[in-house]
This record gives sequence, structure tokens and C-alpha cells, in this order.
Amino acid sequence: MGERRKVSIWIKLFVLFHLIAITVWAMPMPPDAIKDERIPPSGTNWLVYWNYKYLKTFPLLYSYPKVTGFWQYWDMFAPNPTRTDQWCDAVVTYRDGATKRYEYPRMFDLSIGQKFIKERYRKFYERAGNAQFLYLWPTFGLRVALINDNKANPPVEVKLFRHWRLTAEPGKQQVEAYDGALYYTYIVDQKELARLRTLGL
Repeated sequence: MGERRKVSIWIKLFVLFHLIAITVWAMPMPPDAIKDERIPPSGTNWLVYWNYKYLKTFPLLYSYPKVTGFWQYWDMFAPNPTRTDQWCDAVVTYRDGATKRYEYPRMFDLSIGQKFIKERYRKFYERAGNAQFLYLWPTFGLRVALINDNKANPPVEVKLFRHWRLTAEPGKQQVEAYDGALYYTYIVDQKELARLRTLGL
């Protein structure tokens, strides 16, 4: 029998820390009334309130999942899953005045295999189409310009359009039409586009 290998204590401590950090992030948020301290927590709500109040705000436990990408939210499951079906497209205008419509990857149109690969696009658009994260809009516009780049006739403007509809409640008829609106116009930064072009991104 070979000699039994020992695992470094630092690796064990890191794994323990990782499990604690992920558990802290995976616990759901308390109800708003408890979060705002309008009513006192009780039962399991006491546990989620204590986690929200003291552990999720602890700098290391807060920063680690954010930096590494291990964070997640419960909005897909509970207590109120999103009812908004949304997608995005853009109109790209080139230097010579020509235009091109670009449709951001949409899960509805993809095969099951493609959905596994491109689900991150839908998740990203939950942020990139939300006014709460408007600091992402110029970067998103630049990325659309880069995807539709033409060195001989570069894009000069990208108009981002949001399309949405609410999913009908059980037993009610689904409205088929989507509402839509222009939500951001990006004037392409030609120097930044040229820099990204040389990087081959």
C-alpha cells in the first residue's frame, strides 16, 4: 500500500470557507416586512433575517462570491419568480448611413443544446436591459458594435430596443404581442472600437 497523501490544512480551510460563503449567499432574503423591521422575525424567518443582516454584509463573505461569480439570487424560484418575458435587438448604423438589425441571443429561438451554452446571455440581459444597471448600457452598445463591426465601414451608432410582455397567470389567456421601446442610443467610441478590434475580441 502506498503512503497516504495528506491534504494541506490551507486547502481544507479554503473549502470550508467556500462552503460557508456559498451557503450564506444561497439562503433566501427575508420578507420585506421583516427586512425593513416592521415586524419581528420568528421561526425560520429569524434565521434568514440574521443571515441577511449580519452574514451577507460581512465584507469577505459579501465580496468572495461577487468577485468569483459564485453569487446567485432566488428570484428564479421564490418568493416571486419574474413574470416578464423580455428580449433585445438593436439597429446598427454604419458610417455610410447603411443600417443593420441585430437580435441579441434569445432563448426562445435556440435549440436545447444552444440554450445550455448561451443561457448566460439571457442572464446578462436581465442587467443590461434594466435601468438599475444603466452603467452597463454603453459597454453593451460597444459590444453590439464590435459584433457587427466592418473595418472598411465601421458602425457609428447603436440603438438598443427592449421588447417585453408579462406571462399570463394560470388559467388566463396569454397576450402574444410584445411591447417595445428604444431605451438607449450609443454613439460608438471609434478609438475604443479600434482598440478592441486589434485584440480580436
